[in-house]
Amino acid sequence: MLRNLFCGLMVAGMLLATSCQQQELTPSVGEEAVVTINVGTPEIATRAFSDGTTATHFQYAVYDEAGKELKDLTVSNGEIHGSTTVSLKLKTGGTYSILFWAAAPNAPYTVNLDNATMVVDYSTAVSNDENRDAFYYYVQPFEVTGSASMNVEMRRPFAQLNIGTADYGDAASAGFIPTESYVKVPVYSKLNFANGEVMGDAASVLFDYAAIPTTEAFPVTGYQYLAMNYLLVPASKETIEVEFGYNNAEGNGEEVRKVGAVPVQRNHRTNIYGNLMTSTID
Repeated sequence: MLRNLFCGLMVAGMLLATSCQQQELTPSVGEEAVVTINVGTPEIATRAFSDGTTATHFQYAVYDEAGKELKDLTVSNGEIHGSTTVSLKLKTGGTYSILFWAAAPNAPYTVNLDNATMVVDYSTAVSNDENRDAFYYYVQPFEVTGSASMNVEMRRPFAQLNIGTADYGDAASAGFIPTESYVKVPVYSKLNFANGEVMGDAASVLFDYAAIPTTEAFPVTGYQYLAMNYLLVPASKETIEVEFGYNNAEGNGEEVRKVGAVPVQRNHRTNIYGNLMTSTID
């Protein structure tokens, strides 16, 4: 009994030693390795504009060293609710890049996974549309040396333009209660995910009249929303002219304002606020 048990322990020890030696070996080039990516969107905890909850349609594509889409690994109709985990079997020694994209179902964006670009449709754009929120992340080329994991936080390709006022009460006392707003701004229509650059020239786009948000908290305390829009802009800061208007329920009290040299930048908020219906703008 003792002898058999001793032999069994010796064999177990030999197997363990062999196993440890195998783990230390470098995987051969061309073997499959599992790369696990934890993908998430920011600001998902609190229900408000830009909380990311509308961006549930999830897509991703993997590209080889030459930038060719590996279609067997593409997911074009996935789902995300704040975060998800993607596991990919990739060849060791290979170099890959990965595009992740999330937007609302039926959002006005055409994503071409083959060449990693996105085009915005402004033909039916209206103001205050949270369904235009979206996120992306492009993992730059990396070499697979073995199984690994990484964390990815997607970011907006847009600037968020918020317009707020503190004089709703004064306007109401004067008999004017705005219920709809529009915004007209220069924006871009195409984005290259791989290098993050907008393509073409900025063009003036009308985000047409729609109901003013009444349940969202303006980012600056003491002000209420007049309008909110997502603008496709470059990664670096630039200044634009913003035109916005508001109307009452009867449609006969339109007021229009223009603000010049407004700074906007991708994945940043710009807040225009003041007593916009009766006085000045900050």
